[in-house]
Amino acid sequence: MEYWDHIDRVMRANTMDEVKSFTAAYTKAIGFEHHGYATKLREPLSGGADSLFFEDFDSDWSKTYPRLFTPQAEQTDPRIVMSREGFPAAAWNSRGRTNYEPPGASLAQRTRKTLIQAGEFGLHGGITVPSWSPSTHWAFTTFTHKAVLDPRELIPLIGESVYFVSCMHAAIDRLLRRPRSAPRLSERECEVLRWSAVGKTSWEISMILRISERTVNFHLQQVSRKLGVKGRRAACARAVALGLILL
Repeated sequence: MEYWDHIDRVMRANTMDEVKSFTAAYTKAIGFEHHGYATKLREPLSGGADSLFFEDFDSDWSKTYPRLFTPQAEQTDPRIVMSREGFPAAAWNSRGRTNYEPPGASLAQRTRKTLIQAGEFGLHGGITVPSWSPSTHWAFTTFTHKAVLDPRELIPLIGESVYFVSCMHAAIDRLLRRPRSAPRLSERECEVLRWSAVGKTSWEISMILRISERTVNFHLQQVSRKLGVKGRRAACARAVALGLILL
């Protein structure tokens, strides 16, 4: 799978489980073994939670993620501080080396301490990508490796990882804001709807997707029924508003 395929999949994710699965696949594709994502939300979710994280570490490093949301961690954890202050992504290893030295002796010292601690749990190299959106106080994603890597060797991966994380974070933000009443569309229904939204006729869509025109119209009728609207234009507008398709 090419890089842009990973981008396309995570941008079109319909559930958080898909986001997690696609992120795990991207992690492996760029040569890393594990990943973790954490964010503090500005507004609580419907269930009352104001934080979110997921990870696939195979060590007790997993247990450190729930602790990120304590008042002390939010003031001292270098990953959170770097996200909140708008610092760039950084490559690192468990010997405390990074390609980017954070400003300030105190933050630099805490960063080295965290990296050395990660090494004690078998995380010896990686990239950490801070991210932000209007709906979050802070967020970061870390891709890790069990080998002690030279941060300079990882620099070529930083740019594409930053873009993947920004797309992943946007997908998460969209899913969290999606009304719970939003219906679930099939992959084929989404494909038909996206092409219809950019002005393609049923016949043109049938040629693009290699299905019959009758099947295209059937999918559009099903989508309209699920969304509670009449006509393809109304269905496209409703789907975009609900975040079910991206243009």
